[in-house]
Amino acid sequence: VDIIVLLPKGHCTKIQELQMTTVLKENVHVFGVEGNSDELDEPIKTVFADVAFVKKHNLMSLNSINWSRVLVQMAHHFFAYFQCTPSLDTHPLPLVEVVVPTGAAGNLAAGYIAQKIGLPIRLVVAVNRNDIIHRTVQQGDFSLSEAVKSTLASAMDIQVPYNMERVFWLLSGCDSQVTRALMEQFERTQSVNLPKELHSKHSPVLPCPCLCSQVPGSCPGCWPDP
Repeated sequence: VDIIVLLPKGHCTKIQELQMTTVLKENVHVFGVEGNSDELDEPIKTVFADVAFVKKHNLMSLNSINWSRVLVQMAHHFFAYFQCTPSLDTHPLPLVEVVVPTGAAGNLAAGYIAQKIGLPIRLVVAVNRNDIIHRTVQQGDFSLSEAVKSTLASAMDIQVPYNMERVFWLLSGCDSQVTRALMEQFERTQSVNLPKELHSKHSPVLPCPCLCSQVPGSCPGCWPDP
C-alpha cells in the first residue's frame, strides 16, 4: 500500500506539518500543494469521478469523499451515545445532544444517518468564521462567501462542505433528482436557496429540528475565533 498525503502549504500548524513530513517510510509520499482545502479537494474529487482510472490504479481516499469514512464516523456517534447513557433499559431512550465541530460536514452526515436509523441524538453544528453550514441550517442559504477565512482551526476552513450533498439527499427523502438539481445549481452559480420543504424538514426520530448550529461566541463556553 502506498500512501499519498497532500499537505496544504501554509494552512497547517508547524506541529501538524512536522507530523506529516517526518514519517520515514518508503510507502508514504507527502506533497506540499498550493491553495486552501477547497482547492485541494477539487482534483481529488475529479480523480475519483473517473471510475476506470480509479480501478486501474486501485485508488481509494481516506477523507470523507469515501463513504466508508462516513460509516466509521457513524459508529463514533453510537459509541459516544452508549458512553453518555447510564442505562439502555429506559423507554423512551434519553436524548443526547452531540456538538459536531465540522468543516466538510462528514461527521455531520454520519450523525444524521445515525439519527435516521434510530439513535436519539440532537446534532448541534459548530463552525468557525467559514460559516456556510451555519447559514444553510439557519437560513437555507447554501452559498459561498467572498473568500475562505484563515483561522486557528484550519481543518474547518472550508467553503464547500461536500458532505452537505449527502445531507440534502437524506432531507429530500433520498430523492437523487432533487439532490442533483441542487448541486448542479450550486456548481453553476455557487449559490442555492434551499426549498422550504427541505429547509424546514424535521427529523422523523426527534420532535425537534434535526439540526441546529452555533458559531463561536454565540453560546456559553465559546470564545471568539481569532
